Amino acid sequence: MKVEVGKYKFGRHYNLWGIWLYTMVSETGTMASFVKDVYSYEEAVREVYRLNGWGEPKQIRRSY
Repeated sequence: MKVEVGKYKFGRHYNLWGIWLYTMVSETGTMASFVKDVYSYEEAVREVYRLNGWGEPKQIRRSY
């Protein structure tokens, strides 16, 4: 995924999965605002796909 303002990302947030919205992208770094927490990896993937307008993911795989 190319980093763009207005796109969403997800990652670990304490013992949950957090979703963030990119608010600033520059050559030196990025800034994102926190949107919400979800309980599972699969739920985070589905929510980010939905928020970014990518439809439903065909397959969700988590590599440990």
